[in-house]
Amino acid sequence: MIKTIGRNDLCHCNSGKKYKKCCGANHSSKLMMEEQNKVLQGLLQEFFENHPRSSEQKELLKWKDQVENILVPLYGEDKANGIIGDIFFFSERVDVWNSFIELKILKEARTQIKQILNSWINPLFMAGEVLSISNYCAQVRDLLSEEIMEIEVNESFSVEVGNIVTGFYLPDVRVGNQFLMVLNSLTVAVDVNDGSISKLKEMYESSELSTVPDFYKYNILAVYQILSSGLLGAEQVSSTVLEKVEELENFLIEHDLKSDELIEVFFHYLEPLAEIPKEAIAGAIQFAIDHQLVQLNWNLEKTAHSFSVNTENLTRFKDELGSFYHVAIRNKDDDEEKEAVYAFEVGTDPKGNELQNWQLYMYLKNATITSENELKRQMEYYHGKSYEPKTKSENAQLLAYAAYTSINRTEDLEKIQQLDPKNTDALLLEAEVEIVLTRKEQLLGQAIASGKECFEPEMDVAWLYVPNRPYLRALFLLGNFYWEQARFEEAFPIYYEVLSLNPGDHQGARYLATSTLIALGRLEEAQSLISHYEEELSDNAFYAWFKWSIERQKGILSQTAQTLYEEAIDQNPYVKKYAEKWNAALPYPKSVVITPRSPEEAKLIWTFLAPTLEGR
Repeated sequence: MIKTIGRNDLCHCNSGKKYKKCCGANHSSKLMMEEQNKVLQGLLQEFFENHPRSSEQKELLKWKDQVENILVPLYGEDKANGIIGDIFFFSERVDVWNSFIELKILKEARTQIKQILNSWINPLFMAGEVLSISNYCAQVRDLLSEEIMEIEVNESFSVEVGNIVTGFYLPDVRVGNQFLMVLNSLTVAVDVNDGSISKLKEMYESSELSTVPDFYKYNILAVYQILSSGLLGAEQVSSTVLEKVEELENFLIEHDLKSDELIEVFFHYLEPLAEIPKEAIAGAIQFAIDHQLVQLNWNLEKTAHSFSVNTENLTRFKDELGSFYHVAIRNKDDDEEKEAVYAFEVGTDPKGNELQNWQLYMYLKNATITSENELKRQMEYYHGKSYEPKTKSENAQLLAYAAYTSINRTEDLEKIQQLDPKNTDALLLEAEVEIVLTRKEQLLGQAIASGKECFEPEMDVAWLYVPNRPYLRALFLLGNFYWEQARFEEAFPIYYEVLSLNPGDHQGARYLATSTLIALGRLEEAQSLISHYEEELSDNAFYAWFKWSIERQKGILSQTAQTLYEEAIDQNPYVKKYAEKWNAALPYPKSVVITPRSPEEAKLIWTFLAPTLEGR
């Protein structure tokens, strides 16, 4: 017979206390904590299932593009991706995480859950040494602050005394002020040498940052690099593999080629090899040529001759790499969606979606819309629909958009101007082919005057109102007209006006304005403009090279200039050959799509940079 225990009965553990105040209380607390853990895990899952949102995707891709070459070789692809995501949402864009948590706090009625969530604002980063382990709890001492915290350990996250654990943590105030929950991207290093820990401490002590959290925030990648030795569960990559990958990348840079796909497959193919054949680089290049990963007009014999290797061995490596590539591609297609590639559009022409936006505007400009939902329905209905012009001026604008994408851009110019003699884009197209500079300048002035008549300065974001764009385009082109002739004193006020009218700068006028200021020797103003527009995760290559040019004007042989030069090369190494050889710069493009750290980006950087170096 089973005897039930009442809440007021003596506890069966013989403590002498009532059950409700002894084991009963512990049991209730355990059940409550388990229920709360489910809620908290659900919140974490909800966040990562819904982020990055589309508005954050571009920025995350930029961030990943910059750091994955550092982290993947050290931690492996899966762990590196976790680290990249955590750094992005818990440090670089912690405002996204904080906003999510703050919203949950507002909606949460349970007091203890609210307390926990309040402690989750600005997650803690720590690199710490495990001091002791007992009862599924490890004491961890921060390597820099020497503060001792406690973390939960279990079968899925096991550590040993002496291990170094690095990553982000979320406080758990239910257990205590020093208790931390671990996240999946936490790394465990089994055998970090004393030299690495000393180096980290020296970096902190010599930094000008007053707090450990600030040091971690601004040196987080360096922390992961320094503490990457002795990783638990991460494959170590030999220095030979990394050297070969670097050698391949240097060949691509030297020949103005780029292929992230080639670098990735080459790296993963070499990882398990006991010995890397001397034909590896040649074989990889020929593989890339055969698979059209790079545009290089070399045949097998020329590739073999260039690298002084045997064609038979080259072919063998190329074919083996190809087989590995096809299996990897097949598995990738099965396992995940193809990763998006970040690219940006540059040039003086209308952006690729401007015609579509103009047509949508024409449909909606006279519509009576009473709610946001109705606007959304209308936009979805008309999205992608071709608009039939109702007036001569509308027909002229439609033809002007078509002209920008035609081989002969002025073929219909006379027709457009007959329909609307004051069409801004028609005047710009006419100026484009005019070879007499005084007449060209006059046409650009006429385009500006015409465009200004339709310009609506009261719009919150001038660029988003499509009829404003021809005027902004005309101003931008006049600035470029002066800039290309080194008439910088005249160019800058035009660029300044463009930036004043449209501070978001959807056209890229800030780069030409910066180039102009440096060329004029107005270095403090140039630095101020960079500081205003520079974002930590974007435009790094452009601004890095500008900063070098600014410092170079102060002192060609200065140590600071050399440091900035090396940092700029790291952001886009393809620019180096232009800076060394002083190649002629290309004109600012009409329309081009560019990816970061590419030869195409380098050409544009040099277009901006060359005028700042002339005569110096």
